[in-house]
Amino acid sequence: QTDHDSILFDVDVKTGKVLGGTTNAHWYRLGLQECLPGRCPWRSSDHAVTHHPDGDIPVTGSVVPDIREMLHLVETSHQKMCPDVPLVGWDVVLSADEKLPVCLLEVNLSCNFFRG
Repeated sequence: QTDHDSILFDVDVKTGKVLGGTTNAHWYRLGLQECLPGRCPWRSSDHAVTHHPDGDIPVTGSVVPDIREMLHLVETSHQKMCPDVPLVGWDVVLSADEKLPVCLLEVNLSCNFFRG
């Protein structure tokens, strides 16, 4: 039982190719007993998810467009806006607008960096 669930897909940052995914539901199990050793592993054991569960849409093998531009935007933004913060999470929007194809949605300063 959990109050939160998502799928995390690895992405090759050189090519933008989406790799296998995993869930993070085990991070958010409810109940004190779920905190006991051996009950809640911090790392997933596999990355076998290939499709989005809503509609069985294939994700693995897709390519994130403008990956280099996206990485440049978040790296530059990080240096300018929070240079003293070692790690943050950036939410990025890919747009069909040719004038603004990649833009920042938000920065998450207290995000969860455990790998799924």
